[in-house]
Amino acid sequence: MTITQELIKNSQPYWDNYIKHEFVQELAQGTLKLENFQHYLKQDYIYLFHYSRAFALAMYKSENFEQMNFSRQALNSILDEIQLHINYCKEFKIDENLLYEQKESPACIAYTRYVLDCGLSGGLTELYAGLIPCFLGYAKVADFITQNNLSVTNNPYQSWINMYSSKEYQDSANDATHFFEELCKNLSKIQMEKIQDIFTTATRMEISFWQMGLDLS
Repeated sequence: MTITQELIKNSQPYWDNYIKHEFVQELAQGTLKLENFQHYLKQDYIYLFHYSRAFALAMYKSENFEQMNFSRQALNSILDEIQLHINYCKEFKIDENLLYEQKESPACIAYTRYVLDCGLSGGLTELYAGLIPCFLGYAKVADFITQNNLSVTNNPYQSWINMYSSKEYQDSANDATHFFEELCKNLSKIQMEKIQDIFTTATRMEISFWQMGLDLS
């Protein structure tokens, strides 16, 4: 069992609740209301801003150029795709001005500030422990949908499923997981207990983010 597999095992039942959340199920079946998906997309735009800040912090927390370069590539990838996210939102009738005017939800504030705090108060490993549940989790969500044939014909959200089930995203998630596990491999038992706590908490935050979409909170 890999380090990440062990973290996932010890984060149950939260991990399964995250991967198989009602929001995910409704999205896969095409029954998710448009307003719920729109709310999620608008908050995800804000999330991506703070996600970018976290990778910038990861560069500062790096101990060598190899670590710095990995986080730089992740940051550049997000920055390059922000316009794509804005264009994607337009497909779901979300004007660019609405993204700028959107107030940040409590769930987004709690999640993103928690991750940033892990990096500010800890090191690179603690920061990535907070980032990996999102990075890897979305790949696992896409796997759950595709492997169980949950998506229906003419699903209005199929493009979202395709994005995270794509080889490009799956490979990037695997690369991030490998990078994270390299950071963890020489940690003591006590240090890994801290990593487990961060990983589990971030997983719980992901559940709250899905629920925010359903509740329009």
